[in-house]
Amino acid sequence: MLPADRGAELARLGWAEPHQYADYDTEFMVYGPRNTAELEAVISVIEESLSFARAGRA
Repeated sequence: MLPADRGAELARLGWAEPHQYADYDTEFMVYGPRNTAELEAVISVIEESLSFARAGRA
C-alpha cells in the first residue's frame, strides 16, 4: 500500500506493478530483490508503505 503517485512512480521505474485486485489505486506488488543493493531498496519501499498505511490510524 503506497500513495497512488508514488506507486505509479515505482511502476515506471520497474520496481513494482499495480496489484490486480487494487480497489483504491494504492495497492502495488513490489518485486523481490536479487541482491543486497536491491534488498536495501525494497526494505525502504516497505518502510514507506508501513508509514503510509499507519497514517490513517487514530
